[in-house]
Amino acid sequence: METIEIDQFSRSSTLYRFDPRVKLVSTIALVVALSFMRDISALVIGLAFVLGMLAVSRLPIGHFLKVFSLSVPFIAVASAALLLTSGSQPALAMALRISSSVMALLLLVTTTPFFDVLRALRWFHVPYLFCSLLLFTYRYIFVILEELELMNMARRSRGFSLRGNLFSKDIFQTISFTAGMVLVRSYERSKRIYDGLLARGFRGEIHTLRPPRARPRDLAYVAAFALVIVMISSIQWGLVQWTL
Repeated sequence: METIEIDQFSRSSTLYRFDPRVKLVSTIALVVALSFMRDISALVIGLAFVLGMLAVSRLPIGHFLKVFSLSVPFIAVASAALLLTSGSQPALAMALRISSSVMALLLLVTTTPFFDVLRALRWFHVPYLFCSLLLFTYRYIFVILEELELMNMARRSRGFSLRGNLFSKDIFQTISFTAGMVLVRSYERSKRIYDGLLARGFRGEIHTLRPPRARPRDLAYVAAFALVIVMISSIQWGLVQWTL
């Protein structure tokens, strides 16, 4: 089973060298600004900026699209619901707004190692309990996927196949047993992982090998985001006239 590690290519990205705290604040500011946007022109500019940052980051497009594709059904459902109730323009604005926000957040987590993101959150005094929940949720997703793959391999080695009626008693019973065993084995394995962390001195704090340190080049990153936020806000509130 092929699993998607969000930060798999983060260290090879050109945006990796920027301070994760700067990237975190800039991204959140852009997402908050986009959430207030209703003007199509402003949203298109916001989306174009995010796509431009993606091009600069030199991330593999296939990897980014694979991660983004997980959010497409939710974007489609939200936009379709608004299309039926409010019309095409609000639906388009909704699709652009969500897509831009999701891409901006994905750009953050795909160009920054996950532990650096957590370290940045702790620097801003986000409660360590919340950061620990994020850490273990991210880790245990892969634990469950690995256990599921082991169970699938065991079933295939015994000649089990999903061919036929999925609602037949034998197939349904096998799938039910597999789901139950995956949860049990994942729980046991996660407990061993947690005990191992405690044995190594884990107390909820996130430590990284590279302490975050702001540099002059980070000002360019902040300035780029600030310029776009000011531009789309000016268009939204009518301070600047911009038509596509």
